[in-house]
Amino acid sequence: MSGKLVLVTGVTGFIAGHVAEQLLQLGYRVRGTARNQRFAALGSVSHPSLEFVEVNDLAKDDLTNALHGVEIVIHVAAPLPGKASVDETLETAIEGTLNVVRYAEKAGAKKIVVTGTFGNTLDPSMAPAFGGISFGDFDWGKTSKEEIYAKNDPFYTYFAAKLLAEKALWEFAKTKPHLDITSILPGFVFGPWAKLFPLPSSQKDFGTNSFPFMILNGMYPPTTPPWVVDVRDVAKAHVLALGLPQMDVGTKRFLVNAGNFTWAEGVEHLAKSHPGLIKGPLKGTAGLPGPASKLDTSRAKTVLGLKEFIDPKKMVDDVVDDLIELQKRWASAA
Repeated sequence: MSGKLVLVTGVTGFIAGHVAEQLLQLGYRVRGTARNQRFAALGSVSHPSLEFVEVNDLAKDDLTNALHGVEIVIHVAAPLPGKASVDETLETAIEGTLNVVRYAEKAGAKKIVVTGTFGNTLDPSMAPAFGGISFGDFDWGKTSKEEIYAKNDPFYTYFAAKLLAEKALWEFAKTKPHLDITSILPGFVFGPWAKLFPLPSSQKDFGTNSFPFMILNGMYPPTTPPWVVDVRDVAKAHVLALGLPQMDVGTKRFLVNAGNFTWAEGVEHLAKSHPGLIKGPLKGTAGLPGPASKLDTSRAKTVLGLKEFIDPKKMVDDVVDDLIELQKRWASAA
């Protein structure tokens, strides 16, 4: 039983909810941040080692009180693609990350884990994802604010903002070598929702799980790199990072991905695991525009200790079961 107090930002989020659950299971105390309306919805959540604090703007708010007594910070909160303007997305990603780590350092928290994305290792356009190559932990994409404004594409903006945020994080870390910082870079994250927190009340809260939801409604999701990982493994990676010794600045950076798994494979599997669920051919495109590249997760296994990943087929089954149950709840409440 650790008993250490961990601050988890954006605790109502998909990944953060699982991070909080796993921390509690291991005996940590958790303080989660949430914004106004989401904070109000947490009144029904009760756990003796879990508390919440309202933080409406991680990029600007004074986080002194939120970090009081905190020994470890896990910064998960991030803007979702298309949910905000380019300016707001950049500020939330970059200044949100820097504000959290600055206040964490002032509060005396030395161990910090930050959620990045696989997109930080390649061009935010994702074009190299279909070049049949391999990306590793120490690869970096290239972009600039000027390119982001020129592209004016929500997904490019999201990945580019996350890339610039991680670069800013490691530049800050160079000036504070006493801080122990880890960056977790997951593939596309899917899976069941954390059970401790309120389930989504509408489709707009599905996040990446909107992709399998599209399949249930007769349509292939948009064409994306086929890099998938179960949310429970992503949360586990964050927790495992807490047990690592301090290393050279910039070396605690880990790609976390279960492998390549296309939605065509997902549909084929669901036809066997959930007979009759998918009726007729799906609309949209099932193929990829080129040979899929791969993410090298060898260091996640040998250094981080995430030796096995949940099979993508189980991941798909579990998220689909959650989606079916959610639809039943919504129908009964209507």
